[in-house]
Amino acid sequence: MARIHTPELAILDLDIPRISGLDVIPRLKLVHPPIRLMVLSGQDPATFAPRAMRSGVHGFVGKSQEMKEIMRGVEAVLAGYTVFPVTKHGGGIALVDGRGGEEARIGLLSDKELVILQMLSKGMSNKAIGDALFISDKTVSTYKSRIQEKLGLTSLAGLIEFATLHRLVE
Repeated sequence: MARIHTPELAILDLDIPRISGLDVIPRLKLVHPPIRLMVLSGQDPATFAPRAMRSGVHGFVGKSQEMKEIMRGVEAVLAGYTVFPVTKHGGGIALVDGRGGEEARIGLLSDKELVILQMLSKGMSNKAIGDALFISDKTVSTYKSRIQEKLGLTSLAGLIEFATLHRLVE
């Protein structure tokens, strides 16, 4: 669609059914390189804004923002600026807070691992995740094992609790 209509701006939610917004970003940039991209998300900005920035978006605004702030973000991105939330740690990148090491471990996850963690936390099976991401359920199982290892968790229940505590799922 971006190839046909060549929009100036695309506003994405990271929580798209059956696919991650983080996976959509490079695809949009590939089919229409000059497009300006902005994420409008209910996801935790401390975790997802830096990832979105690395993926090539030009702005990240939370759904909880007032419409006036969202519109300012849109106008700024269209004018060629970048718009990202500033956290207490500055620059929109906050890996350590009161939860210390746990919060820093989120940064160890690749974008794909983070997406799979979110899908697992929503109750999706390995097969459903594999179908949605066009990978085998065995590959999903491998990702799940890596996620557990990186986060120091041993069960699916632990993964779900971790994702919920760290606002990785809505």
